[in-house]
Amino acid sequence: MKHPLRLAFVLAGSVGLSLAAGLAMPATAFAAGSGYTPVGTPTTGGTASGLAGTVVTSTTIQPSGGTASGTVGTATITAKVAAGTFTDPVQLVLTDATSSAVAPTGGGTAVVTFGIGIYENGTKVTGSFPAITVTVSSSGITAGSSVYFVTSSGLQAVSGASVSNGSATFSITSDPTVEVTTPAAAAGTTGAIAGATSGQTGKPFRLEEGIAISLLAFGGLLMLGLRLRRRSA
Repeated sequence: MKHPLRLAFVLAGSVGLSLAAGLAMPATAFAAGSGYTPVGTPTTGGTASGLAGTVVTSTTIQPSGGTASGTVGTATITAKVAAGTFTDPVQLVLTDATSSAVAPTGGGTAVVTFGIGIYENGTKVTGSFPAITVTVSSSGITAGSSVYFVTSSGLQAVSGASVSNGSATFSITSDPTVEVTTPAAAAGTTGAIAGATSGQTGKPFRLEEGIAISLLAFGGLLMLGLRLRRRSA
């Protein structure tokens, strides 16, 4: 009986030590929990490796999907990630990339320039991924605005972008720098043409009218004077 009892104590001790060791180790097995934040994630106000600009916000996105939102200047950027886009928790990082703005070749100005990056445990996810829907809201956006990717060779128009007054919506499948622009003012809408004469009313017209009346009155008096002279002769 002593040997079986001793064996039972040995087995119980081994199980206890195993449990204790498991609790003491980093909880990597529970990394997908709702409170998980990847290590080394770019922080607000800092920079993000491989992404232009200053970090505005960094949001944990679970495999079940989620939404990240941030403000750059007067524009609000919202990115919606569908469930299953990423198999592990990631950080969606938004940056203020105003310093990377590029002037459109056809004229116009930039409303907002920003970056979107996906990071996992502080490492930037490269390559393509399932489409993420991005919406930019700003009073500076009009129905004639354009959405571009800022590349090393200049601006590249974003295919399929939907633009209306106050909003622009498009999809991304990588981590780009994005620029939304307003169009150049249409010809003839900037005011009067330099050097052109303008119609005038008021005093100038009344002056001319007064001169005409004076001339008529003088002519009438002259004719009256001639008649009186003839009669007296």
